[in-house]
Amino acid sequence: MVAEAWARIAEATAAVDARFRTGLGDVEAAQRRMLADLIDANRSTAFGRENRFSQITSAESFRVLVPIRDYGAIQPYIGRLIAGEDAVLTAEPVRFFEQTGGSSGGVKNIPYTDAGLKSFTDCLYPWLADLLRRRPAVGEGRSYFALSPVGRSLDRRIGAYPLGSPMPFAYFGALRDSMIELSAVPMELRLLSHFDAWQRRTCLHLLRAEDLTLIWVWSPTYLTEILRAMRRDAASLLPQLAADLAVSQPIDMVRRRIKALEDVLDGRQEDLSAIWPRLDTISCWTDASSKGFAAELQALFPRAFMQSKGLMSTEAAVSFPYGEGPGSSLAASSGFFEFVDDDGVCRFAWQLTSGRTYRLIVTTGSGLYRYDTHDMVEIVGFSGNTPRLRFSGRAGISVDMCGEKLNEPFVARCVDEIAPASYALLAATTAPSPHYRLLLEVGPHGSANAAIAERLDKALGANPQYEYARRIGQLDRVRVTLVDDLFGRLKRYRLRGGTSIAGMKAPVLLKEVDSAFLSTLDEQAP
Repeated sequence: MVAEAWARIAEATAAVDARFRTGLGDVEAAQRRMLADLIDANRSTAFGRENRFSQITSAESFRVLVPIRDYGAIQPYIGRLIAGEDAVLTAEPVRFFEQTGGSSGGVKNIPYTDAGLKSFTDCLYPWLADLLRRRPAVGEGRSYFALSPVGRSLDRRIGAYPLGSPMPFAYFGALRDSMIELSAVPMELRLLSHFDAWQRRTCLHLLRAEDLTLIWVWSPTYLTEILRAMRRDAASLLPQLAADLAVSQPIDMVRRRIKALEDVLDGRQEDLSAIWPRLDTISCWTDASSKGFAAELQALFPRAFMQSKGLMSTEAAVSFPYGEGPGSSLAASSGFFEFVDDDGVCRFAWQLTSGRTYRLIVTTGSGLYRYDTHDMVEIVGFSGNTPRLRFSGRAGISVDMCGEKLNEPFVARCVDEIAPASYALLAATTAPSPHYRLLLEVGPHGSANAAIAERLDKALGANPQYEYARRIGQLDRVRVTLVDDLFGRLKRYRLRGGTSIAGMKAPVLLKEVDSAFLSTLDEQAP
């Protein structure tokens, strides 16, 4: 059954894979064609009329006639959609909405159309084809995909529209049934409203899946938290698992499996490979703030291939792992992409320079036009003439208590120099005087001492505004605090505020408006 499902996937993805591979040699043609199709399809929409789509004849005229806008500027159009108006952003009807958080707080409602869904499918098909080509062992077992937010009822609506796709694996198009067949965790678990119940049931199904070969999650912290729960609750999980397995397996096989799990979950082993002895690939975010957590996963599963996920967000499918080379390939047939350089000049995908970092602007089939994602990407090479990207942080996340203007990409680089093996979070605080607290995950490499604080303070001083604020006494010295289960605490804090666990990113920089989180921590002396 497993072999047949993977065979169907290989056959169904071959044509899309071939088209994508051919297009790598002419990114300009692919991007101009994508934009022309989007403009032609949506000229008669309210947005198209107001932004003179009828006069757009090229990428250059599109850039002149349509301004870059953030979510606040697109929100009135989305409000009209939610109120029931048709053909506001796209001629195609909206199928459902997804929600994501903004860097400044609040919820963003993102519409999805059939064309928008297809943009993700057009990434996932060549990714699957390339994965099976490069990692054939993936096709010998089942998989685990973390796709949907936990605890979301199918009855939730935004206006008349469903919140989230009513169907699991909707992004995989015609492969949906095959992906469900391969899933080690049944789809109905996504409907559990209680987080602890969902986590326990997920742990049981994953512990049962001895044949697991592929794990696909967004943030690596999603998986590390599941592993933490497995270890913490092993004393109650394993007896229940033994009873479940005994229904269909010989008792000697059950005992062997339970003994192997007891040995690996007792907390004394760093290598957890025995949980899934056939695990071949873990696909997750590996860049920016996720870098340390991905390294932690690699240490836990040293024989697994750690594949960087690329840049897929609620708003757009931008890049995905494909072929040789660093970073991920631009998904040139999944949207129209522009890149703003340090001088504020907007570049097209065929005008980029390797080694430079840009702010990403997207135009999508779901009705986002020249939408400022605030994502920063570095160009790390090319496949053909299609750029390969690496996510480097969020341009919109910055702190400026005293004129220091720290942003997340800069802070991430500084923190990585000081504590490369630990999760670290730099938190702005104004009490008793403005200063930064480095919250450091307790672990084998964690040590709260003055040397770490001094080194970080010096690294941050490469920012002249920070150095000046420190020199004149506007900012006090950096403090360091060790925090056990740092990300787990942050995760639970944000879960209470309604953030989805599936795509929860591990931040590096915490604004002073998030000071309520600091009050939840037990104060520990540096």
